Amino acid sequence: MTTADRTATLNRLLQIHYRSLPMYLASARPWVPRGHEKAAETLELIVEDQKRTVDKITHALLDLGADIDLGEFPMVYTDLHDLSVDYVLKELVEAQRRDVAAIEDCVADLAGDPLAQEALGAAKGHLESLEEAVAETAAR
Repeated sequence: MTTADRTATLNRLLQIHYRSLPMYLASARPWVPRGHEKAAETLELIVEDQKRTVDKITHALLDLGADIDLGEFPMVYTDLHDLSVDYVLKELVEAQRRDVAAIEDCVADLAGDPLAQEALGAAKGHLESLEEAVAETAAR
């Protein structure tokens, strides 16, 4: 893989994390009804973890002497303002599934890069956490 290809793939991995739905919702917080605080905490933990991953990817790009491309949030995220965490959780699960698939593509392109593999493992863990949160809120 050329340095340009590696840079492009790392920037894609960066964008997936930096412009994720959880990161968007960190600024446009959903409404949390009483008793659903754990779902909001799950979202906060995912954001914290994604910020750490963003830092690692950014450092890897800087080590390559590459430009950083943070991308933009998808416009469809603006439709999620002022909704309850119950509804947003379902959207988060779908978005996370798409992110996992995109990260898997990055892992394949980066051929065993430990940072990409770490990001994939974390993304799969986030998906499980979100699915558990959906099940917990549905049980209430």
